[in-house]
Amino acid sequence: MSDLDKVKQIIPHREPFLFVDRIVEQGEDRIVTERKVRPDEPHFEGHYPGSPLMPGVLLCEACFQTGAMLLSSAGFQPAPDAGVPPASSFQGFTGITKKGRGYLPHWEREGATYFVTFRLADSIPADAQKRIDTERRNITSTAEQLERPLTESEREKLDRLYSGTVDELLNAGHGACYMRDSRCAEIVADALQHFNEERYRLYAWCVMPNHVHVVFRPFPSHELHEIMHSWKSFTAKQCNAVLERTGEFWQRESFDRIVRDPSEFEKRVRYTLENPVVAGLDDWPWVGGAAAGTPTPGAGKMPALRDSGAMLLAGAGDSVGDKKPVLTRILEAKFRGMVVPGDLLLIEVEQEEKMGEAYVMNGKVSVAGKNVLRVKFIVAMIEV
Repeated sequence: MSDLDKVKQIIPHREPFLFVDRIVEQGEDRIVTERKVRPDEPHFEGHYPGSPLMPGVLLCEACFQTGAMLLSSAGFQPAPDAGVPPASSFQGFTGITKKGRGYLPHWEREGATYFVTFRLADSIPADAQKRIDTERRNITSTAEQLERPLTESEREKLDRLYSGTVDELLNAGHGACYMRDSRCAEIVADALQHFNEERYRLYAWCVMPNHVHVVFRPFPSHELHEIMHSWKSFTAKQCNAVLERTGEFWQRESFDRIVRDPSEFEKRVRYTLENPVVAGLDDWPWVGGAAAGTPTPGAGKMPALRDSGAMLLAGAGDSVGDKKPVLTRILEAKFRGMVVPGDLLLIEVEQEEKMGEAYVMNGKVSVAGKNVLRVKFIVAMIEV
């Protein structure tokens, strides 16, 4: 499947009004796409004939389409028995305690639901790891010194570091990627599911070539750090054995975050199940999302979207609706340069704020590293 075919499976736009060629990278709240401006595009016939310029409104449209792709699902539907965490799982910062494992403090709360990421020891280049460690220490230093939980602002900064910089590096496939070997992938997947419904409840999991995402809730008397140690210790020994190697397998530090509310729960589940598609791994089998550990239908694949529109998780446990992202308002647009045939556009969109069924987004279009457009707009999820 070509990059353009994948784009067409996510949004309904078609030539000559399709202004995205491929996804360059994607995280939970950020997406970057690419578009090659071609000299035979029909608008050049009437927009400054002889000196063709890309109309500014079409640059904005490239941002709108990119934003729609950020909101559009890759087509998974949660298994009927996936369920949702109980209301007691979402309690903000109440009852959080510090667990001093690793180089930095980690925070746990009884009954909480967690989103965790752990990765292979060589999954990030050393120079990039140093920059990440420095930025992470800058974010967490105050909380660490005061032995308090991270503030919401600190949590968001740390989360952006992982969902942006770190995940981009992980999805690029650095290192040995031992889980490309199906023997290792199966060992890790089986370990995640082994004590499901006994020590914890799995809501979503994904074993990638060089990292693992899990959304789960430990049961009483089973703590996060104990479960994580069990997963990593057992799988490291088993994988090293089948690979006939010795030495460090997993990176010592893991990323873990308490899921604060149902909205974040939906995002974490979707993000986990869609990770193979974002990383370009079609038909990747090592992903699941049911409470009993059975694979979620369509997870790890890029099926055609119903009605050629966006399929969003309307609510955990509910059926997926027919809501589609529709531009409702342009708040601000600033043009800083011209775009001509032959230019390669890099289109970046970030979600700034959610307001009910609407999303405030910031878009940016760059050519050769130079910004030519910034636009803020609102997209609403509506039934059309």
